[in-house]
Parts: sequence; structure tokens; C-alpha cells
Amino acid sequence: MKNLTIRIFFGLLFSAIGTVSLILNRDILMAAIWLSFGNGLLLTDYKLTKQDEQGNTYLQPVPKVRFYAGLFLIGLAVLLLFLQIVVDMQAV
Repeated sequence: MKNLTIRIFFGLLFSAIGTVSLILNRDILMAAIWLSFGNGLLLTDYKLTKQDEQGNTYLQPVPKVRFYAGLFLIGLAVLLLFLQIVVDMQAV
């Protein structure tokens, strides 16, 4: 259970909110914001366990590619949020 941090919990929560909003409201842009932010949090923080030669388990560091992909998804969520604000302002 040491893999579950507060960021992992919030990533799972935001991804679940995005999935539910896509299924119930059919609001694709809002679901993309929630899912992008949640999956970005999951990618940047989730560490996998591995065994060494002696049989001891340890947490692997997050690979740089996965970390940068998570940061990209978080940045994309922020850009999509600004797009949602612009679309809502034009509708008024």
C-alpha cells in the first residue's frame, strides 16, 4: 500500500469523475479536462515494485518519459480548461 499516495488517490478520483461526466452528461470537453488531469497525476507519481537479485522488493523510480507525458497531460488539462472558459464566455 505504499504505492498509494495522495496524488494517486486524486488521480483516480479525477479520472473517475471524468468518466462519469462523459457517460452521464456527454460533455466531451469537460470529461477530457478531468481525464487528462487525473491521468497526468497517475503517470507522474505511480511507482512500480521490482525484485532485485536477493529477492528484496523495492520501488522503481518513475521513468522520465512517463513523467514528461504526465506533465504534458496536466498542461493539456489547463489548456482545455481555458478553452472551456472561452467557449462558455462566447455562449453568453
